[in-house]
Amino acid sequence: MKLFKKGELNLLWPFYVESIVPYILHFAWIFMIPYFIELGLSIFQIGILLAVAPLFTLLFEVPTGAFADLYGRKNSVLLGYLLEGLGFISLFFFQEFYLILGSIALIGFGGTFSSGAKEAWVTDLIKSKRKDFLHGYFVKVKIIGGIGLLCAGIVGALFVKHFGLRIIWITGFSSFILSIVFLLFANEHFIKREVRISQSLKNIKKQSLKSISYSKRHPVLFYFLMASAILGFATSFAVALTFTPYLSSLGLKDHYFGYLGSAMALMGVLASIMGSKLYSKGKERNFIISSILIWILIALSIIFVNKLVFVIIVLLGLVFMSSIKSPVERVYFHKYIPSKLRASIGSVESMVLAIIGIISFPLVGLTVDLIGPKYTIFLAGILALPSLIIYYKIKDAPK
Repeated sequence: MKLFKKGELNLLWPFYVESIVPYILHFAWIFMIPYFIELGLSIFQIGILLAVAPLFTLLFEVPTGAFADLYGRKNSVLLGYLLEGLGFISLFFFQEFYLILGSIALIGFGGTFSSGAKEAWVTDLIKSKRKDFLHGYFVKVKIIGGIGLLCAGIVGALFVKHFGLRIIWITGFSSFILSIVFLLFANEHFIKREVRISQSLKNIKKQSLKSISYSKRHPVLFYFLMASAILGFATSFAVALTFTPYLSSLGLKDHYFGYLGSAMALMGVLASIMGSKLYSKGKERNFIISSILIWILIALSIIFVNKLVFVIIVLLGLVFMSSIKSPVERVYFHKYIPSKLRASIGSVESMVLAIIGIISFPLVGLTVDLIGPKYTIFLAGILALPSLIIYYKIKDAPK
């Protein structure tokens, strides 16, 4: 069995390469919370930092998504990566809380230009060639990206051990520059239009409102976004903001978080491979429901765990179930979106999740400071239950 279909690599190789090579240097996500703790910030302050990026996503996601639909997804993605890279390199120089806030804000703003737009770029490119690459792309890019992250954890552990935690911002900046270089070679199926600035602003507003209205009225997308919002809120109680201080309190050293990051990436790769074997076309919703149920049970099991090795097992189990669901979820989401609104509605989804991040991250930080990380993770399993119910009640509609 061939990994790639005929003509697939010729069309999509820049996206596949970009999903692995830069990610080897993008290990800041593994070490950023230990770094902020080392600076002397409280978990609540770190929660505020994590909320800044989604705040800027909320403010700019739909307009920048509409910008991508109007002026090209490729330009939007490349601009976004450049802004994110600048935000990363600035964090190498800034150590004061409010300056760090500014850098995180720039990263959040830059991210709005690429979220939604990149998926729309690839999806429309594939559809323009009348090729059946879409589902395979989402699965394979998850696997390939996971391999890159697996390598990133090991490379990151070595870098942090020898150069300290601060090095993560230089390597993070380098990863965005590499992404830009590779994606410059990618094709785009997009008809550019000449518009005046005043007319452009009107078109962006019209496109944004149309996308929001379409999502609100659609019998599947509305409930999908609602379930995603609830699940996003719940999972924020069982991520690095809770597991990092818990694992540190149990004796895990800073550079070992790199190896743990590699183990998490390995879980992501294995989950994506297994998901592609278990998943059946047209049965996306049932697969998502099963994945969420198992995720909830694993999160609740933290209440019985007290030793480092078992906490790590719980973390890896949560990562596995999130990863096995992700590519199937993307196929299910895009199945119901018309091409002309694809990037904009993708941005609506990101906007919803941004609201959740703004609310949840400071709340999670405060909860960890008050009741500890263990009970905060347990709470995540309880909070995820409504999303399971909503998915169960969704009735699949015609495309």
